[in-house]
Amino acid sequence: MNALPAWIDSDPVQELLNALVDRLDSAQTRGSAKAQAVSLSKALWPSFYSQPFESDREALWLQARELATLGLIALTPERAARATVGYDMSPKIGMPDPARLRAAVGRLERVKSVGELWREAVYTHLEGDESAKKVVSGYNIEIEGHSPVSIVQRINKLHSEAKTSGLLLREVSSRLFWGMSKVLDQRERLVAAVLGLDECPFPASPIQLQVNLSQGSTSGVLFVENAMSFEKAARRTSVEYRGLALVFASGFKASATRLRSEEGASLFYSRRGCMEPTEVARFEQWLFQGNQMPAVYFWGDLDWEGMRILATLRASFGNVEAWQPGYDPMRERLLAGGGHRPEAADKRGQRSIAATGCLYADAQLVPLLDTFGFVDQELFSL
Repeated sequence: MNALPAWIDSDPVQELLNALVDRLDSAQTRGSAKAQAVSLSKALWPSFYSQPFESDREALWLQARELATLGLIALTPERAARATVGYDMSPKIGMPDPARLRAAVGRLERVKSVGELWREAVYTHLEGDESAKKVVSGYNIEIEGHSPVSIVQRINKLHSEAKTSGLLLREVSSRLFWGMSKVLDQRERLVAAVLGLDECPFPASPIQLQVNLSQGSTSGVLFVENAMSFEKAARRTSVEYRGLALVFASGFKASATRLRSEEGASLFYSRRGCMEPTEVARFEQWLFQGNQMPAVYFWGDLDWEGMRILATLRASFGNVEAWQPGYDPMRERLLAGGGHRPEAADKRGQRSIAATGCLYADAQLVPLLDTFGFVDQELFSL
């Protein structure tokens, strides 16, 4: 192959050739065998159109014609390739020899995207069947300083980690990924697919529940959304709390399915409440074994998030009711104009909910929120 002329390395010519190689790359990314010819335009060759004098533009067009003679590009129609000002004929530029074109700009291979490199590493190196590879390829895991291949090789070690009982998901992540504990967060489906299981065998970190058991026999459970409200309730001896086990439920964590398994929840009992072993055992039998409890309630902010927590608690615990002694005064404050709009309390992102499934909440609370706004739980104590 004859050496290319030195002027090919000039900035304007390299600009054009690189733009054409970009189109080759885009075509390959789409899975196309070749790139289509492209019209000469300012977007394709800015330097050509920015020339101040017509003679300069003619000189660049001459070089384009010579590129066609060298076989690096193709110019159509043919009369444009022969004319001094053929650029006025709306010519198109083709790429007849991609390999030579790439060599002219030193881009012998397309630079693959991060996603492509990840999928390639998964399908080449993951130990698993096609269904597992399909799932894992959908998770693009990037860790600075480590290649996709090395990350996939660490994922393969899930099989050996699964032989050790009692590991939590973040423990596994730390053991696999160079001490990084959060790599597998929200990637339980990946873990299950690699191991060929229906569910990830490694639980997330246990939910920590604070529990204040009633002095005397427990006749019900009250989930409390906010920490301050839980603390105030645990310090009071109001008749409304009598017989209730108070549980600090931090947002949606209280509605998680894993809350009902001993591996998924850690309980911390308040010294202010009852510590009798029989009452502790009764509470845990209800929580972990599904034993009956006469009544289960939820009390939190009177806003969309609070109502959503109530609905999801009902999905995990059955017939959970909004606690009327707590919500009634909040409702009265709303009706008296004492609520606040979502934007006033940084609650713009809350999504409305049509119904919780609780008759009291759906009839007395939910219909007020769009019209009267929200009320925070911390304003009220009994």
